[in-house]
Amino acid sequence: DINEKLAKQTIWVRGRIHTSRGKGKQCFLVIRHQSATIQAVICVNENVSKPMVKFVTTISKESVVDIEGEVSLTPSPIESCTQKDVELQVKKVFVVSSAEPRLPLLIEDAMRPDDPANDGIQAPHANQETRLDNRVIDLRTPANQAIYRVEAGVCKLFRDTLDAKGFVEIHTPKIISAASEGGANVFQVSYFKSNAYLA
Repeated sequence: DINEKLAKQTIWVRGRIHTSRGKGKQCFLVIRHQSATIQAVICVNENVSKPMVKFVTTISKESVVDIEGEVSLTPSPIESCTQKDVELQVKKVFVVSSAEPRLPLLIEDAMRPDDPANDGIQAPHANQETRLDNRVIDLRTPANQAIYRVEAGVCKLFRDTLDAKGFVEIHTPKIISAASEGGANVFQVSYFKSNAYLA
């Protein structure tokens, strides 16, 4: 968790570029890790060249980057990020994994509700078919992240409660409808006039 206690310290962060906007000799990035976001600012100075700032503006959204930066307090809260009181003054940027420049689904579109507020503006949003076709991107939205966190929390509570009462967790074989692709021998059983396999 990056907060005001880390002010003036240099740290490394890894995350996805959520948004970026270049403006003259500086560029503002929003870096996302799971559901947390922080603003990162890169400006031309004695350590950062103009070509580096230009390079950062060309990094596509959803690319994974490593950033070295100094944590600094902000004069006013950053409303567009979860880390509102601090930002990163970028010193170095490394692209770990570059995303395609044109993604079939944008996170901000997937985050918008189907029925936007009646303000007269029809903001683009992703329909269910697009979201399901691009599930790997859709799972990055805060709503989907929250669903899986709740699910994991419930499972952990059940497991901890049963552990405390002396239960032993076992992993039984599962019946599947088709032989697995691992190439190993499978155990075939007759299941309601069809074949099933133990996994």
